[in-house]
This record gives sequence, structure tokens and C-alpha cells, in this order.
Amino acid sequence: MSFLLIPLKLSLSFKKQGSEINGQFSLKFLGIRIFSKDIPEDEKDKAKKKEELEDKEEKTDEEDKFNLKRILKILNLVKESWPHIYRLITACYRSVSVEKFSLNMTLGMESPADTALFTGYIWSFTYPLNAITRIDAVITPDFDRRVLDGDLEVDVSLKLIWIVVGAVRAYTKKPVRELIGEMRS
Repeated sequence: MSFLLIPLKLSLSFKKQGSEINGQFSLKFLGIRIFSKDIPEDEKDKAKKKEELEDKEEKTDEEDKFNLKRILKILNLVKESWPHIYRLITACYRSVSVEKFSLNMTLGMESPADTALFTGYIWSFTYPLNAITRIDAVITPDFDRRVLDGDLEVDVSLKLIWIVVGAVRAYTKKPVRELIGEMRS
């Protein structure tokens, strides 16, 4: 159970230059990479996922029918279990901490006025957020051409203990169990 006290690290690195998009997502626990995915995917992975999706669509076409009674029952169960779900969402929010957020972006629109306006909007959002967590944001306006290029790096740390405790606490409540059962059927 003590492994839940050790944070789980999520890293996202993303780069767009022209029409080329590259990136990597990784998940680390105790400094050991558990999962890593390159962006964009390999062609083999895309073909495999496409086949799986086609098989799934064939099965779900027959099953998907509009059932008003079921939808109303799910909405009623959501209403009954909302306090417990809210506590779980709060626990998830408290267990997440952003360790690094770095954005380097070049923005250009059709007119220089629009470029200045949108750059100002982005600046107005990033600097107040810097008071909450450390955000390194460099937005460079390009008034001569239409462009959106840049780099994004995000590192997030998750403390699993509070998520697990919140999930177990929510699952012990009857409305939440009924909601999960109805959603799965």
C-alpha cells in the first residue's frame, strides 16, 4: 500500500513545425518508464486500431438503440450519486500537481490586428495562471504570415493514494454502484 504514496509522473512533449507534428507521451513510476508512445503513431499501429474499430462498430450497430427509460434512469442515478462523485473529482484534483508547463509558440493570423488580439488573449490567461503554478509561456506574434508553430512540454505528478481512497469511498455507496452497473449494461 505504500507504493500509492509515491507519485506517478506523466510527461508530454509536443512539437509542431509547419505541417510536421512530432511528440512523445510517457508514464514513469519510481523513475522507470512504464509506458511510452510516440506521436504520430506508426502505420502498423494505425492499421491494427482501424481493424479493431471496424470490428467493434459491427457489434455495436446492433446494440445501439435509443432507450429513453435507460437514459432517464442513468440521469437519475447520476443525480443521486453526485455528492460522492464530486468528492472523487475533488480528490483527483488535489492529487494532481503540474511540475512543468513550457510553451513556446509562434502565432500569426490573416490580419495583424487579429494576431495582436489573440496574442493578447493568450498572454492574459498565462500570466495569472503563473501565480498558481509555474508556467513558462513564450508567445511570439508573427504579423506577416498565417502560422501556428511551437513546442509544448508538460510534466504532471499524480499521488495515487487520494484517488484510490476517493474511488473506494465512492464505490461503497449504493447509488454509485448502481450507476456503474447501469452504465456497463
